[in-house]
Amino acid sequence: NSELQMKIDDFTRVNNDMKNLLNSTDIATLFLDKDLNIRRYTDQATKIFKLIKGDIGRPFTDQASDLIYPELAADAREVLRTLVYVKKQIPTRDDRWFSIRIMPYRTFDDRIDGLVITFFNITDLKQLEAELHIKDQMNRLILNTTSDIIIKLSTEWKILEFNPAAEKYFNKKYNNIANQNFIHLFVPETDQKKTENDLNKLMNAGTDSTYKMKLVKSDGNIILVDWIANIQLNNLKKATEMIIMINNNQNHE
Repeated sequence: NSELQMKIDDFTRVNNDMKNLLNSTDIATLFLDKDLNIRRYTDQATKIFKLIKGDIGRPFTDQASDLIYPELAADAREVLRTLVYVKKQIPTRDDRWFSIRIMPYRTFDDRIDGLVITFFNITDLKQLEAELHIKDQMNRLILNTTSDIIIKLSTEWKILEFNPAAEKYFNKKYNNIANQNFIHLFVPETDQKKTENDLNKLMNAGTDSTYKMKLVKSDGNIILVDWIANIQLNNLKKATEMIIMINNNQNHE
């Protein structure tokens, strides 16, 4: 009896540890058997499905949810059939978003004994994506309509952006020079090393500034141009890109 009680205590402790671990992750999780009946769920799952304790053992397909995901049951059966997990990003009727992953439930002896479905809340990420998309559209509109020459360079001076004004000024199409070294393309060979050193100093300083740079135009003439350099920094305040711009009101001839 003492041995049995110790085993029961150990089992209870492991069960409690597992429950606390699953709930502490803040990820909604459903455990289903092979017939898609509910075996277990985390507290967070009740924020998506109308679950109560009495639903344990009942068909998962009978549950109402806020998800706009009519293929959920079909995807679950497909994962059971193929043993290949499914991952999708799904919205809800109240404007939340979840990254949903349906995986086979494997036992310690590598038997398939149902499914595990996780629901990770990515609403904040989706909102940020939408905001970035709007900003990108605005930036694209500015790039395409301004008369100023705007070029974005990587830290290795590869061309990442080359707006229509730049295409006209250099007589080069962006698609033909994308990811090529700007300095090697447009700076006189005798000035390339100095220009690279100067731009590296600007990049390392991480502050916006003006800079005089010699350029080779499409007709072969060399001109000295005043550039405005804008340094793009990441969250660690490390330079990741440089945007260089020429005000098209300058006299470049």
